[in-house]
Amino acid sequence: MFPLLAILFVLGAVTGSFLNVVIYRLPRKLSLVAPGSQCPRCEQPVKWYDNIPLLSYALLRGQCRHCGQGITMRYPTVELLTAVLWALAGAEFGMTWALLPALLFVSSLVAIFYIDLDHYIIPNVIVLPVAVIGLVANVAISLAGDESAASWQPWYAYLAAGLMSATFFFVVALLKPGGMGMGDVKLAGMMGFFLGKAVLTGLFLGFLFGAVTGVALMATGIKGPKSRIPFGPFLAIGAVIALFFGNDLLDLWTGLFQQ
Repeated sequence: MFPLLAILFVLGAVTGSFLNVVIYRLPRKLSLVAPGSQCPRCEQPVKWYDNIPLLSYALLRGQCRHCGQGITMRYPTVELLTAVLWALAGAEFGMTWALLPALLFVSSLVAIFYIDLDHYIIPNVIVLPVAVIGLVANVAISLAGDESAASWQPWYAYLAAGLMSATFFFVVALLKPGGMGMGDVKLAGMMGFFLGKAVLTGLFLGFLFGAVTGVALMATGIKGPKSRIPFGPFLAIGAVIALFFGNDLLDLWTGLFQQ
């Protein structure tokens, strides 16, 4: 198991490095391919040996090699976060087909978290294709899987979860214009296609984290009652927790009501 987790950690860090490009360039409608990485201050291209995930930032002490401009902590944070999530997915799903959609899911959530946090948007180019891939992958895995496995869900559970989650958020968006965007609606649908019934846990936690954070920001005066607070990051956090613990938490909660 350790070799698998180590490999996933390294590949996750590399993926995180690419996600940094996506997070910065995609909302600005810039090419993800060209030009290559460069310092935003001196515009010198970043050499490959200065672009090694996590390691280069530590060796350069968070500064550009040419001009000494500080490099934001966002870059190693995204790389480390993605690496950890990939390793956790490996520990949870092992060498099974379910690992592949899980890796895609957590990677897309990292990008969505930061893009929505920075720009108040959830790009269709991320959420829509990932949602379709997640649904197709989970339906195929469900049809080919072992029905006795604890994580098994019937294929229609993923379809129903996605459609019902998106519909619920769509109704909320209509009832409260401005409080929730269509990006949140699509993200909720994507979560359902990946999580199945565990999406209930993810959505509940998203609302909980969002409410607690909103109250805290208003209580401290950082935000006002009419200030915009992106909801996507809270859904992303809830979705990650639900991926690893969603079914267990759902069983725990339903068990409490049955007692």
